[in-house]
Amino acid sequence: MLARNAGTYHALYKGDVMHAGGYVLWTIYQQFLLQDYFMPRLTRILASDAAVGVAAVLFAVAHLPNLPLVLVTLVWGAVSCALFRRYRSVYVLGLAQGMLGHCFAVCVPEPMHHHMRVGLGYFRY
Repeated sequence: MLARNAGTYHALYKGDVMHAGGYVLWTIYQQFLLQDYFMPRLTRILASDAAVGVAAVLFAVAHLPNLPLVLVTLVWGAVSCALFRRYRSVYVLGLAQGMLGHCFAVCVPEPMHHHMRVGLGYFRY
């Protein structure tokens, strides 16, 4: 409702089920990498809270050079790592990230998030 009132609400770039479902599968995979690969290794060498912070920074850096996405993923990375420490569910976090990502995609103007592309794809928008 806030995006609609601000005039930034718009349809998804590709609003078909395959594209949206593929994105959610991608977010589940991202959470798997973050929680099951990076977090165990970071918690072995750092204190638990420090591991969450470093993992969140790594997650955000993976979304460069898309600065709006970097800021959002920094916060979500910290929240998802903290939630994973308590509840241990990659699938729920991946689904939540997928829903938040879709909300971000339709509420933030596309010229700001470049179809949520990262890396070299960001510059080919």
